[in-house]
Amino acid sequence: MQFRCRTEYPDSNSQEKNMKDEAFGIVPISLSEPDTLFLLIQHQAGHWAFPKGHAEPGESALLTAKRELEEETGIRNYEVLEQPSFVEYYSFVQKETASFVKHYSFAKEGEVIEKTVTYFVAFVKSREVVLQAEEVQNSAWVSFEEAVKLITFDGNRQILREVKVYLDARKIGVGG
Repeated sequence: MQFRCRTEYPDSNSQEKNMKDEAFGIVPISLSEPDTLFLLIQHQAGHWAFPKGHAEPGESALLTAKRELEEETGIRNYEVLEQPSFVEYYSFVQKETASFVKHYSFAKEGEVIEKTVTYFVAFVKSREVVLQAEEVQNSAWVSFEEAVKLITFDGNRQILREVKVYLDARKIGVGG
């Protein structure tokens, strides 16, 4: 089962093919009374989102998502659901590359990058977080309502809403 979320791609006057990019992430959830909490991280670029990243050679989507969760948050005690996955599509125009953005250094300035991010749900056993300082500047365990306000981008906010619908349908506690 896969849920899909799409953000419209910007217009491109170029006849060249847009660059494709794929990443994988986790929506970390702590089931607690009276409210279910979601872990958001603030990337070095400043935006709030879920942990995610790119696959290493030969790595599956699920293994990538798990590795990124562990690297970016230090969380190792969790149960991840292989299904469903939640897919976000968006695109952006490459701007001048900041020193901490290594992945897009091959893209030309002004080039459109079409990105797909596949997220999996994980139930964490401990809320202790150890941030990967090179990529993450902050983190917060927040309620659904707080997460909706804190998440920077609409596509990621839609992923959160789809996860909540999934949890609600299975009567897995989410306040709000």
